[in-house]
Amino acid sequence: MWLRGAKAQTHEPDADNADAGSDCIELCLFSGKYREKEVFCMHNNEAVKHSDIIGGQYQISVLRDDFVPMILDALGKVNTEKVWAKTAKTSTVYRGKAIHVVDCIKACFSHIYDNTHPYITMSVTFFKNSADDISKDCYIAEDDVPLNDTKKTFNVLGRMSVFPLGMENYEKHTAVIANFAGARNISIEEGYYANDYEGNVHDMFDLVNDILAYGNEHIADFALNMSMTIYGPDAV
Repeated sequence: MWLRGAKAQTHEPDADNADAGSDCIELCLFSGKYREKEVFCMHNNEAVKHSDIIGGQYQISVLRDDFVPMILDALGKVNTEKVWAKTAKTSTVYRGKAIHVVDCIKACFSHIYDNTHPYITMSVTFFKNSADDISKDCYIAEDDVPLNDTKKTFNVLGRMSVFPLGMENYEKHTAVIANFAGARNISIEEGYYANDYEGNVHDMFDLVNDILAYGNEHIADFALNMSMTIYGPDAV
């Protein structure tokens, strides 16, 4: 499961479609074979300034002897057409709009769930960098419609911490974010360095989307560290 983003090339707008101050960036994606090129127009650098690019790097651990085929099978079932994706030996990275990055990570976590042996953990780091280079290794989908249909329902334990970067008075943001859990019917226990959460898998990933949407709107650079655990028969 590999996707490789080719370096984007900038072209002059054609005469019929000329727009003052705009560049058309052609992003090529490959998935084993050539795909049609997707063309995006960014006006006056607005796409860079208000970039929706989020990076998500994750790894999954399964307490079973056959963990390798389980993980590879789950990865193979994820529809990654709306993100840039790369799987290495220790983790997988998705880059794109936050809603699609979260959708893909949730899909993999849900696909690997097996209620006969529900002992699975996942560690994720989401990262937003306002100076991120969107000319390579990224994919910005035109819409916000998730591609993965993950209907499995199960309980998870989670631990999350948000790190606003390069700013003073970051506590005001972490305080706002901590209140999102209540609106999602998720229990929260405050702790040192991170908070513990417990709830339905769908509510938990909705919470992740809430946090990333807030961060994208209010914080230029931040990281969200998260772990989720399906732990024992109580999680079924």
